[in-house]
Amino acid sequence: MQVISSYDQFKQVTGGDKVVVIDFWATWCGPCKMIGPIFEKISETPAGEKIGFYKVDVDEQSQISSEVGIRAMPSFVFFKNGEKVETVVGADPSKLQVCIQSTRAWLWEKTAPHRYGQD
Repeated sequence: MQVISSYDQFKQVTGGDKVVVIDFWATWCGPCKMIGPIFEKISETPAGEKIGFYKVDVDEQSQISSEVGIRAMPSFVFFKNGEKVETVVGADPSKLQVCIQSTRAWLWEKTAPHRYGQD
């Protein structure tokens, strides 16, 4: 997991064809501190191989937070090809896990070889 420390880095990370999820958090946010370690553990699972995991401190990167439209923390925003594709707001580990798993399943369907003899 990487911390995004500039607007240029944000554009580079989110502009690719790899799905990335960004944890928008703040140092003063209690729920962010609670779910942060869970987000990091998820990044170390097989999901981390297909999805990029990043963090943005909303106070340090206000331009990014403003552009993305962050209004509550924590917010987990998924990007692909420079576009937002999914958002999870709040410190709900089960919602976050479901979203990551469904994104991972979708990616697997898109990249898996044809199965069952179909062309």
